[in-house]
Amino acid sequence: MMKKYKEKLNEITARDFEKHQIVLVGDCFIENLKLEKTFEDLTIYNNGISGDTSSLLLKTLYKRAIKYKPRKLFLSVGSNDMGFERMNVKDIYHNIIMIVEEIQKRSKETEIHLLSVVPVNPANMDNIVREYVDNRNNFDINMLNYYLKNYARKHHLKYVDITKKLKNDFDQLKIEYTIDGFHLNDLGYSIVKKSISKYVVN
Repeated sequence: MMKKYKEKLNEITARDFEKHQIVLVGDCFIENLKLEKTFEDLTIYNNGISGDTSSLLLKTLYKRAIKYKPRKLFLSVGSNDMGFERMNVKDIYHNIIMIVEEIQKRSKETEIHLLSVVPVNPANMDNIVREYVDNRNNFDINMLNYYLKNYARKHHLKYVDITKKLKNDFDQLKIEYTIDGFHLNDLGYSIVKKSISKYVVN
């Protein structure tokens, strides 16, 4: 996974870009969002990398976000911290705040949008990939989203609740929106794009 991570990071680093546009950063959720294809009249740089964690994003933040001096930045990270690194919610939250503060310090005009972290669906079905869902706890994901929402409100950031329409009554990712209990399918992404579109164009 780290080999692919480095290859994607090198690809992002080598790209020609225009400052003061829209930048997306985060994990596979962002990388697979393909928002730039939805808003072809806008310049959107998708700098998401599958396998990303808050710690990795902190280390690569300049290359993926700060040097772009974006007018808008959309951030989604945290799930892999639970799944890969077994970090607790408060440590993940503090890392995300460090990311936000670093952007604010080094790209002062950037409008930051915090995206809620998508839950998983641990259903006992053949298509569910256990290694993705069993290391992630939806209670922890909900708690992280609660912290992020409150932080955004207190510090006048944009909080984009993309999970509200993705969840079932048990706070799980709806099974019709996922390919494996963790990754979204096309239908899931269409719901996300509707939720996020007003923040992109306004």
